[in-house]
Amino acid sequence: MTHRIPVMVADNDAEVREALADLVASHPAFELVALAVDHAQTIATASQKHPRVLLLDVQMPKGDAATTVRTLRERAPQTRILALSAYADREAVTDVLAAGTVGYLVKGAPAEEILEAITRAARGQFSMSAELAEACLRPLGRPPAPHTPDTRPTVSIDEKACLRLFEQAPCGVLVTGPLDRIELANTQARRMFGYSAAELRGRRLADLLPEHTTPHEQALTPGAQTPAQRRDGSRFPARIGGGRLRGGGHRRVIYVTDLSESATTGDRLRQLVESSPDAMMVVDTEGRIHQASPRAETLFDYSREQLLGLRLETLLPDQPLTVSLRDWTDPRQEPAGHSVELVGRRQDTKQFPADVSVSPLRTPEGMFTVLTVRDITEVQRAQFVLERSLELLEGTDRDRQALLSHLIHVQEEERKRIAADIHDDTIQVITAAGLRLQQLRRRLTDPKDVQVMDKLDETLKLSLSRLRQLIFDLRPSSLEHGSLATALQTFLDRMHAETGIHHKFEDRLRTTLPVQTMVLVYRTAQEALINVTKHARAKTVRVQLLGVDDGCLMRIVDDGVGYDPLEVESRPGHLGLTLIHERAQMAGGWSRIESEPGGGTTVEFWVPLAEPGTEGDGGASAPKDTEP
Repeated sequence: MTHRIPVMVADNDAEVREALADLVASHPAFELVALAVDHAQTIATASQKHPRVLLLDVQMPKGDAATTVRTLRERAPQTRILALSAYADREAVTDVLAAGTVGYLVKGAPAEEILEAITRAARGQFSMSAELAEACLRPLGRPPAPHTPDTRPTVSIDEKACLRLFEQAPCGVLVTGPLDRIELANTQARRMFGYSAAELRGRRLADLLPEHTTPHEQALTPGAQTPAQRRDGSRFPARIGGGRLRGGGHRRVIYVTDLSESATTGDRLRQLVESSPDAMMVVDTEGRIHQASPRAETLFDYSREQLLGLRLETLLPDQPLTVSLRDWTDPRQEPAGHSVELVGRRQDTKQFPADVSVSPLRTPEGMFTVLTVRDITEVQRAQFVLERSLELLEGTDRDRQALLSHLIHVQEEERKRIAADIHDDTIQVITAAGLRLQQLRRRLTDPKDVQVMDKLDETLKLSLSRLRQLIFDLRPSSLEHGSLATALQTFLDRMHAETGIHHKFEDRLRTTLPVQTMVLVYRTAQEALINVTKHARAKTVRVQLLGVDDGCLMRIVDDGVGYDPLEVESRPGHLGLTLIHERAQMAGGWSRIESEPGGGTTVEFWVPLAEPGTEGDGGASAPKDTEP
C-alpha cells in the first residue's frame, strides 16, 4: 500500500481552513495531519508533526510568513511550504519565495490546481500560476533603464555672477584657468591693460605680467610687486595678490593695483567723499577726522568745521574699531576692510544704531581709514517686523505640514483597515465558497448542471480578481517596501491590461523619499492617471519621476483629446484636479496642468523632499527643470 502524503493546513479564516481541510482529506494520496490558525501555532505544530507539505496562508496573526518559513526550514527541514494568499503583487510573492517556499498560490485558484501544487511540493517542485509568474517576471523583460549621468552640478564659474562681484572691486581682477589662460576680467582690469573683454579672454597671464613666473598651481604672494604691461607695450608698476579659487580646480583669481596712480589718490578720494550718499569720513592713525561728507554733517548734526580734527570716539563712543589702524603699517601686508554694527552719537547726545564699514587706505601721506556710516534704525525696525512675520509664516507652515501629515496618515490607515477587512472577510468567504463549489461540481453528472456551475465558478474568480485589485489600490505593498517606482510601474501595467493604454515610465529620481512624501506622490499620480483612463481617450501616456531642486517632480503627459482647463475646472464635481492642486500646495510644492482641445494633457506637480511635518525647504516657487 502506498503511503499517503502528510499535509498540514494553516489559515486563520475558519471557512477557508475547513474547506481546504476537506479538499485535502478527500484526496486519496493525501493525509490531513494538522490544522493551525496563526503563525505561532503553525511553527509549534509543524515543528512537532513534520508534515511533508504545509499549505500556509501568508496573512495570519501572531507573526509573518517570511519569518515562519525561515524558522520551519531550520526546525522542520523536510517540510515543503506552499504559500497561499489573497495578495498577488510581486513584493508579497518575492518575500515568501526568498524565505524558502516552493510555490505561491492565489486564493481563488481551482481546486485541481491546489491539489496539483501539493503533489509537486511533496516532490520538491515549484508551483505558481502562469498569470502570477508573468506579473512577477515582467520587470525582467523590460530593457534596462538608460544610464543617467550624474546630474549633480559640477564645479564651474558662473561668469555673470562673478562679473557682478568683480565689477565692485576697486582694482583690476583677473580669473585664469589651466595654463594661466585668462577667462574673466573686470572693467578696471580691461581699462588698466587697454584690452577689450574678447581680446583678454584666452590670453596668457604672462602677456600682462611678463616677469611673473609663479607656477599656476602655486598661490600668489600677498602684496607682491611686479611690472605690468599694457596692450601698447608700455609698462607700469603693479601690486598683485590673490590665489586659488576654492572649488575651481586650476582656476585662480588675481588682483592687480596700478601703483602709478597713487599720486592722484588724494584728489580721487576727496571726490569720492564729497559725492558719497552715505556718511563718509577719512580718519588718520590717531583717530582724528581729516575729511567728512555732507551726509556725515547731517547724520551727526555737526558742521564741516566742527567735524574736521574731531576725534572719532566722539561720534562712536566707547566702541573702538575691531582692527587697529597701527596694524596696517607693514608695507608687505595687503589691507582688508570689514563691517561692524556700532552705536553712533549725535551732537545732542542722542544715540542711534549704525552700520559702519571700515576700509584701510594706504597713501603716499601715510595710512588712513575710510569709514562709511549708515543709520540703521529703520532697517532694524523693518527687520524686527520681518522676523515676526517670518515666525508667523513658519508657524502657519508647520501647522499646515502637520495637518497634511495627519491627513495622509489617517487616509492611509483607513485604506489599510478597509484592505484588511476585504482580505480577512470578503475574500476569505468567497474563497471558501469557491472551494465548496468545486467540490460540489465534481459530484455533478448532468452537463447542463456542470456548465452552470462553471459559469458560477468564473463569476467567483472574477470577484476575487477585482477584490485583489481593490486591495492593491488601497494598500500598494511596493510603497510599504519603500519603492515608489515599483508601485507606479505596477499601476501602469494594470492600467494597460484594463484599458489598452500604452505607457512609457522613466524613473530618474536618485533620492529615497520619506514615506509620507512617497505616499503623497503616488496618490497624486494615481489621481492624474485615473483622469487619463476616464476622460482622455489616450493611446499613450508618458510618466516621468524626476529629482529637481531638492524635490520630487512628477510629470504625466498623455496624447488624448485634451480639454479647456478654465472651462472644465470651473465646473462643479471635478474634485480630482482640485485634489492634485491642494495636495501639492499643502506639501509646500506646486502643480501645473496644461491642456487644449485635441492637444493632449500635461500634469506636473513638485513637492520638496522634506517629510511633511518636519522642518525643510517648503518653497513653493516653480523649480527650473532641464529634463526633456
